[in-house]
Amino acid sequence: MRYKINLGFPIEFTANSDEEFLGTLRQSFDYAKSADNAFLRQVALNACECTGKSISYTDIASCKRSLIAAGAMEVFDA
Repeated sequence: MRYKINLGFPIEFTANSDEEFLGTLRQSFDYAKSADNAFLRQVALNACECTGKSISYTDIASCKRSLIAAGAMEVFDA
């Protein structure tokens, strides 16, 4: 899948699994060295600031669904 995220700056990448999604997303953020939950929380907070909507960060799949619902991420077939 191809992802396009806009959290103040555009990020585009391809990932075939949730783990690959997380790993590739980490490459775009300074705070990426934090634990998975802390990293997802920071991504969610950033998205919340950009969209004004709540973003779930309990796991990768829920975070992806929330980012899409908030309009902060688009998903395309690769």
